[in-house]
Amino acid sequence: MSRPLKIVLIVVISLVMLVITGLFLSNVVLKSKIESYLQNSLPETLKIQYSDIEVSTWNGRAVIFSSKITRTGATTNLNNAQLEMDSLIVDGFGYWDFFLNEKITVESIQLRHPKLIYYHNPLIDKKDYQDSKLEQLKHNVVVKRVNVQSGEFTILDFETDSLLLKAENFTMNVMGLRLDENTLKDKIPFEFKEYNVHFKNLFFQLNDYENIEIKSSKLTTKELNFSNLKLYTKYSKQKLTRMIPVERDHFDIDIKSIVLIDQEFGYKQDSLFYFSSPKVEFNNPTMSIYRNKLVADDNTIKSLYSKMLRNLNFDLTLSNVAIRNAAINYTEKVKADAAAGEIDFSKLNANISNLSNTYKSPEKTTININAKFMKETPIEIEWYFDVNDVNDHFIFKADIGKLNANKMNNFTEPNLNVRLEGEIYKTYFTVDGYDSTSTVDLKLNYEDFKVVVMQKNEQKKNKFMSAVVNIFIDKNSDEQKNRFRNGSAKVERNRTKSVFNFLWLNAKQGLTNAMTGNGKTK
Repeated sequence: MSRPLKIVLIVVISLVMLVITGLFLSNVVLKSKIESYLQNSLPETLKIQYSDIEVSTWNGRAVIFSSKITRTGATTNLNNAQLEMDSLIVDGFGYWDFFLNEKITVESIQLRHPKLIYYHNPLIDKKDYQDSKLEQLKHNVVVKRVNVQSGEFTILDFETDSLLLKAENFTMNVMGLRLDENTLKDKIPFEFKEYNVHFKNLFFQLNDYENIEIKSSKLTTKELNFSNLKLYTKYSKQKLTRMIPVERDHFDIDIKSIVLIDQEFGYKQDSLFYFSSPKVEFNNPTMSIYRNKLVADDNTIKSLYSKMLRNLNFDLTLSNVAIRNAAINYTEKVKADAAAGEIDFSKLNANISNLSNTYKSPEKTTININAKFMKETPIEIEWYFDVNDVNDHFIFKADIGKLNANKMNNFTEPNLNVRLEGEIYKTYFTVDGYDSTSTVDLKLNYEDFKVVVMQKNEQKKNKFMSAVVNIFIDKNSDEQKNRFRNGSAKVERNRTKSVFNFLWLNAKQGLTNAMTGNGKTK
């Protein structure tokens, strides 16, 4: 080998050794700096433990293995959060951007198998949760991808240690994450381009009485999909009755899936939260609702739906809401010594347009429903109102098909001490209402209708009262089955009762007037 070639070879080998040594030393120095920062520069409320740190300056990679991070409350001096994970991986740190552009760019941040436990203390002001360290951020931060793999998070009550929220198999990808001095001023202190989130077996304590469970969910920028949702009262009917000071429904609700398309959310002018979706679907919901009327009345004022929407503390815009193949069973107990009365709707389908508090008059919220009432009777409903109308004007129309009156006895006999007989072929009624008053116009065609008043506390007919009541009721709407009887009335609303109680009062008064009056029409 010639001397010049030997010199070149020695120089190349030396340079390679120098680069390798430099990379090794830079890895050692960077690892030392990271360890020093984690030990000495974190806020006093944060502590971190880990098994090892691996650094590669060549590809801008840092890995923290088997880490455990605990956060201590500044006011309680007790642990209020704990995060454990198999590894935290930072990949693709951009040195050029950092040293020349004073900008932190990272290809990806990965959290593998994180388990978060957080203790919620409702006594601490929300402002105390804000981390002032973020406000001191000196560099713009861009992370192309944040990835969480197979995580689990749990929220517990700080005082009672009871479970408030839990989710398993949590996987998340957030693309195009950006933080800078402008985003940090907003309520959501970062921006992103896309996201997708998956989780299973979510549990959420909705309030002191009800829980929510979701079997699985898939949330993306274009769609929110919740599968097998359950909302239920966590106590038995008997225990709930003993616990509550005033009437409260006992719920058992199952929904096969809820799907929202092209949803958008955020804050307007960094103050007012908004949520919108052009299409929402509830598929195969079933609802069982029980109310014990023997408990004291809840005398708080109940708003109509228009006012409820108008008074929301955020902007809601749902252009179309569809309910597919629902079933509703409502049971009401009025007498301690009698079974609860029961009514049900099945094969219920509904389309709701403009379920919103953001549109302008004269556009209205419109609800169209068709269902089977008491298993057999077809019913169609049209209901509309304008949320911008402070008088809460609404129109409610119902078209009810053939109903064998004794189908109602499961409800009327235990609750009203009345048994019905006969056939109602067709019923139409329209309620033109406001917050406190309404007028109802009803017409129906029926045959052989009779009211049987039962003896109190006995399953026997009260012959005298039945005879008296039926004196005032026409047995048939007309000898011809294609003729109707009319009933009209003005109704005063009890504003401490629900919207549906108001509608029931209208239907009841319209039926009474039609059957006891003398108006007829073809």
